[in-house]
Amino acid sequence: MTSSTSLPTINTGLSLKLNDDQSLPSSARIALLDKPLAKLNKGQVLVKMLASPVNPSDLVYLLGKYGLAPNNGAYVGFEGCGIVLDANAGLYGKWLIGKRVAVSAQPGIDGVWAKYAITKANFCLPVRPSLSDEQAATIIVNPCTSVCLVDRAIALKAKAIVINAAASQVGKGVIRYAKMLGIKTIATVRSESNVEVLTKLGAVCVLLTTNDDFSEKLRLACKEFKATVLLDSVAAEDTPNLLKAMPNNATAIVYGRLTETFDPVGGLFSVADVIFRNIKIEGFWLAKYIGDAKPWQVISLSRKVQKLFEQGIFQTDIYASVNFDDFPAALDHYAKHKSDGKVILKPNA
Repeated sequence: MTSSTSLPTINTGLSLKLNDDQSLPSSARIALLDKPLAKLNKGQVLVKMLASPVNPSDLVYLLGKYGLAPNNGAYVGFEGCGIVLDANAGLYGKWLIGKRVAVSAQPGIDGVWAKYAITKANFCLPVRPSLSDEQAATIIVNPCTSVCLVDRAIALKAKAIVINAAASQVGKGVIRYAKMLGIKTIATVRSESNVEVLTKLGAVCVLLTTNDDFSEKLRLACKEFKATVLLDSVAAEDTPNLLKAMPNNATAIVYGRLTETFDPVGGLFSVADVIFRNIKIEGFWLAKYIGDAKPWQVISLSRKVQKLFEQGIFQTDIYASVNFDDFPAALDHYAKHKSDGKVILKPNA
């Protein structure tokens, strides 16, 4: 570990303020809090945060409904970008000091919506100078998920993909990356304003879920383009309803739950489809993928994603970059208008 009297001892960040009232806005579920910085345990690094986005998973975590148990009073935020200031993580940690990295929060401790973050060294990915702080802060959760989902669809021999909530950052990334690889995408959205946007990105078909003939149009599109994989971030009724329009032997990959009921069970599927139509349902969670992957696999994924950013295949839409003072209002805007683009917290601005 590097010893330096210039290292910070106090941190400022946005902590979780749990409340059972589901009607409260996201801004009422956080509180600005100062507290002493913890000492680095073995394998950890200290990062000065430059930028950190809000993701749908953050919003669910604020409700206490995410796959990780809520840690009341701990700083929130799953990913970001920063400069490594200190390390207690062997040669790799020493090598990281001074480098700008994309960082993922270490489960069970403080998140990264703060001036400083402590996390595992292997949750830090050095980023290329060509990426801005805002773009670098977003390369883990959404772009890596987009790449993994499309690569999984290819492994399942899919020629076309159905993706719901397709105006999300993951959805847009899937459309761009799939087009590059020659895989067709059928996108479903709730707002007509997204139809032209996703068509320009490369979706072969963009369908409005609010139209009366939506199910029939989806069935015809799946048949025409031979769509055999559903990328599902909505869950609940959407999973069986979309699979109903897809051919036998299709696979749903459920990677999120945007449904706002937050029922403890959360998902539905047709037993008849599973038995008689050989429909399969599997899950994907990036944190588990990275946790299970070999270091070289994670580095390879990071390099692929950053190269795609440089090529313009990936580009995170950003609604606003804000400091602590302006963050609550921007957070509530994002919660209601996710397709407008990311809200980026710049805690040291």
